[in-house]
Amino acid sequence: MNTFSRYILRSFLMQFLLFLIGFTAMLQLFDLLNNSADILTDHGGRLSAVFEYAALRLPDIASFLVPFVVLMSTLTTLGRMERANEIMAYKAAGAPYFSLLWAFLPAVGIVAVLHFILADQIVPRSTQALVAWEMEAERAQSPNMAKDESLFVQDGSSVVEAGAISHEGNHLSHVRIYERDAGGNVAREIFAEDVRYDVPTEKWTMSDVRITTVVKNEPARTDYIATQPWETRLTPAEFSDLVERPQAMTFLKLRGFVTSTQVGVRPTYFYETWLQKRIALPVSSILMILLAAPVAHSLQRRERGLAMGMTIGFGLGFLYFLTDGLVLALGESGAIPPFLAAWLPVLLFAAIGGAWLIRQEGY
Repeated sequence: MNTFSRYILRSFLMQFLLFLIGFTAMLQLFDLLNNSADILTDHGGRLSAVFEYAALRLPDIASFLVPFVVLMSTLTTLGRMERANEIMAYKAAGAPYFSLLWAFLPAVGIVAVLHFILADQIVPRSTQALVAWEMEAERAQSPNMAKDESLFVQDGSSVVEAGAISHEGNHLSHVRIYERDAGGNVAREIFAEDVRYDVPTEKWTMSDVRITTVVKNEPARTDYIATQPWETRLTPAEFSDLVERPQAMTFLKLRGFVTSTQVGVRPTYFYETWLQKRIALPVSSILMILLAAPVAHSLQRRERGLAMGMTIGFGLGFLYFLTDGLVLALGESGAIPPFLAAWLPVLLFAAIGGAWLIRQEGY
């Protein structure tokens, strides 16, 4: 690494840390203002619960902001160099503007690697801990009430509805099993207040069971049983996946769902979209160089201030995240292929930034 690259590395990382701390603190403040009342209500008014929530949300917020922070840091670094005529001196020595961008690659490469580690290792752990923390509070607040949104999974010809699921998936409550006949009609409904999985015996046990049998042209009959075993091929892993968010899945787990080494509860394209997204995540940081470079270059030529560059950077960052969220939702629903859902924003904005820069350089 030459002297100029080390200078870029030091300047960029200093700006990156300042922006990351500032934007993360601001976004987390907005998040707490929006959710603090619910947190205090769910956790008995404990003020410490707000700090626990903030700590668990911190990695996810920081990971979300990294590409935007890279954009703003690159723009600020280039803008300062333009204003101090450092880029003019660099180009006067015969170096093209593109070689200046290459000098950013070591710095942005370090950020990209750390971003992947953050998104693939730290964020899943904090998200899992946050889900478990929220579910523990819900069970403590209303142990005998099912959740408003039930979760469903298919077991052969039967459909299983779970009102609440523990994070490990081995404890279910308010479970309904709809057994269907050959024609697809519900022949029997089994309701259990509590269902638990015994790890040593690998068996499910249902408690407080009510079995309603539906017979054609006859009144339905309901029987009560205190406890009974539940014969099913489902394991706690399937139920745990129901409450696990895609952000809480590591690269290896997502790859297992895509390659069918693990059984998921969502369509394969859903997991493939998030797998491709995880791969594209570090590339999005490198993309931001191509977006920031032409903005800073054009502002110097038109004698505009750094504030204008920051405003344009905000606009580009917002537009990128808007496009990224839209195509990701389309990929999750299967409306577009997973590869396109993950890589379209990167390719589109790389083309825009590259074409803009080539036009300014007069190639």
